[in-house]
Amino acid sequence: MSEIYSLIAGLIIGLSLAVPPGPMNAVIAAESVKRSYVNGIKLGLGAMTADGIFLVITLIGVAILFTGDAVRMIVSAAGGLILGYMAIMTLKSYKEPLKEKENGVMRYPYIVGLTMGLTNPTQVLWWITAGAALISYFNEFGVIGFFIGILVWVTALSLLMHYASKKINGIYPYVILASGICILFFGILLLYNAAGIALTIF
Repeated sequence: MSEIYSLIAGLIIGLSLAVPPGPMNAVIAAESVKRSYVNGIKLGLGAMTADGIFLVITLIGVAILFTGDAVRMIVSAAGGLILGYMAIMTLKSYKEPLKEKENGVMRYPYIVGLTMGLTNPTQVLWWITAGAALISYFNEFGVIGFFIGILVWVTALSLLMHYASKKINGIYPYVILASGICILFFGILLLYNAAGIALTIF
């Protein structure tokens, strides 16, 4: 896998996983519209820090556990199924506008984002399955691209919701649709890899 390909692939995965509707995006949107886009970015950076923590844990797990084809096959298959499920749910909801949730004054948005990221079951589940499988095929450029993708989305969402909140609902569904397709692609890729490993075993 070339360095440029790894960087681009990581960026796409980061974007496709950061874009789908969820509690984190809803809070970022609300803070960006009601208060400041800086708060929205701080929230996103907190969640991205949680991803960094999960990445370190995942890399340790990959180094220890990914020593046999059987384990790689199982984790790749599980990751592919998780991404497939996420893709279906994303594509089903692509016409729904991003909802803003009312909340009180947020004094420490970065801490809130970090806490939400560390306690988000979907985020934890992704890193245990799909994240572990994808990272095992990446080099450091793929990891860098992954976090660039998340940062790009967090920044773009915060700015767009702050400056164009009345127009964002017209654009957002198409972003969600593209995200769902990307997630589905990588889910199929993981299942394909799992099938290839299975053929070598059996």
